[in-house]
Amino acid sequence: MSRGEILWLAFEKFALFFAFTVTLVLVLSLLTVGRTVWKMGSSFGTLRDDLACPLIADVNQLVDDLDNAVITRTIPISQTIPIRFILPVEQSLNVSLTDDVQVNEGASFVLPAGGGQINGTVFMALPQGQVLPVYMNMRVPVSQSLPVHMNVDVSIPLKETELGPVVGQLRDLLQPLMTLADDVLHCPAAPAPADRVRKP
Repeated sequence: MSRGEILWLAFEKFALFFAFTVTLVLVLSLLTVGRTVWKMGSSFGTLRDDLACPLIADVNQLVDDLDNAVITRTIPISQTIPIRFILPVEQSLNVSLTDDVQVNEGASFVLPAGGGQINGTVFMALPQGQVLPVYMNMRVPVSQSLPVHMNVDVSIPLKETELGPVVGQLRDLLQPLMTLADDVLHCPAAPAPADRVRKP
């Protein structure tokens, strides 16, 4: 496992712990605020509209954002990959001689009109630069190490990581709070996602 992958796994574990801690603190804060608001009868309406309902809506929006979040990162890869294979070569090509080539070969000459056959030796000099047609049919073993240096862009939806089930559990924990907001506090309905204006 490369160093980049180790750092990435450590980042995922930290993000899981951080998200769980932040949401747990927010839920406990909301429960505390709700209990305080419930005890304060005279200013209940003001606290409900100015504090409790917006806070509950923000926590619900935070869980939605976590569920739809996408982790993006560029991971540098620097490795050496061994390459071993057999390369078949079958090709006709023209080659040029890089030096003079002496040809000394035995030959048989057949005389015309039944004149018989003469066996002898041919002496020939092929000059440098002479172009000869060559047909290659061979198998070439290749064994090399190829260095790979590249940056890989990674985009991982949070719901597809280990945080996905945790976000689902947080949503289940928030369900009683959302029921409280609807049935007891009578908070106004949250706007549709397309109508929400995110704070910078």
